Amino acid sequence: MKKLLTICILILFVKGFSQDNYFLGKTNYCTPQKQDSKKDFEMAILALQFPKYYGGVTNLMMKVVKEDSTYCDAHFMAGYLFRLQDMHKEALVMYYIADSLSQNKAPIFKQNLAVQYMKFGKVEKARKKYEEIIKYFPGDPEGYYGVANTALVLEDYDKGIENLKKAEERYNYIGSVKMDVKYMFGALYCLKEAYDEALPYLDEAYPTYKKDENYLALYALTQIKVGRKKSDEKLIKKAQKTFDKIKNKNIAENISGKLKKEFS
Repeated sequence: MKKLLTICILILFVKGFSQDNYFLGKTNYCTPQKQDSKKDFEMAILALQFPKYYGGVTNLMMKVVKEDSTYCDAHFMAGYLFRLQDMHKEALVMYYIADSLSQNKAPIFKQNLAVQYMKFGKVEKARKKYEEIIKYFPGDPEGYYGVANTALVLEDYDKGIENLKKAEERYNYIGSVKMDVKYMFGALYCLKEAYDEALPYLDEAYPTYKKDENYLALYALTQIKVGRKKSDEKLIKKAQKTFDKIKNKNIAENISGKLKKEFS
């Protein structure tokens, strides 16, 4: 399972923290029991702009959750602050509590919890959270996008593509489709070995991801496969140039093996 984790995490963090208006401070999914709890939460929202205060504000949120234990938003904010300080185990715990307390009312809690699960390689748990987003918030593209993302690791590529198409439809409806969606289509098709389908997506993603080595590995493999299939010498030469741009060569093992076979 770990062989695709590098690719999965890279794509996930491009989009995994796209958030709604929650951080404007106007939304609470749980009702605080203490009068000062909401004020402390709003203070934490403001403090997100000032990293030097993260430690103190985290302590404040932990005090709030201790004294107002059912206030899910304070738990979530504590988790979010922990994540910003790279305290990921602590973030995971607080996100889990926040999601449990919210009783399926907060897609943003599920999304952040799923991302945190992914960070620890708990891909199946992350998949479950994304499926819960789909179940309770079917108009939210993030659930479908997340399922597609986990498909990179769980290797059910057809399911990933199916869900990514649904995500694309919803992104189109609420705004515009980001380039990471195109990249993910290309990655899923490439890993499925449907190289003809992968190539147009990876072509489109090139200006955005041309310096990313995981992308270059997928792109080089796709180019060489399509080039040889179609006896396209121009595309084969392009594939070699793409491959030569990969400096580290420390690519996920299932991709690196195929690259060595094609370019050795």
